[in-house]
Amino acid sequence: MKKLLFTYILLVASIFTLKAQDRDQQNRFKQIEAAKIAYITKELSLSPADAERFFPLYNQYQREMRALIHQRRTKTGKKRSELDYDSEVLALKMRYRDAFIPIINAQRTAKFFEAEREFREQLLQELKDRRNE
Repeated sequence: MKKLLFTYILLVASIFTLKAQDRDQQNRFKQIEAAKIAYITKELSLSPADAERFFPLYNQYQREMRALIHQRRTKTGKKRSELDYDSEVLALKMRYRDAFIPIINAQRTAKFFEAEREFREQLLQELKDRRNE
């Protein structure tokens, strides 16, 4: 009986620990997304009116890009080669490039994809620096 009670307490404690870690991870993800939005807004010099029109479409783009990445990582759906995956990512970017141009113009659209890459590189560098400390 004592072993069963101990096992039950251990299980409950583990569940609470996992839930807390999940919340921490979600908070970090939200912080990164907020920093990314601020970075993009600054780099593209978006006015409040531009940002109001741009970010709903950007959020849709992000959802579709995450879905592609998730499919690749979990290997769900059809099996595809690296080139097939890359071509799907490129097609998605081309489709959204055409959708972004009427909102923020061609020059800022090109800058958007650069800013997105630069932010990702800075984030990876910061993570690498933190691991080495």
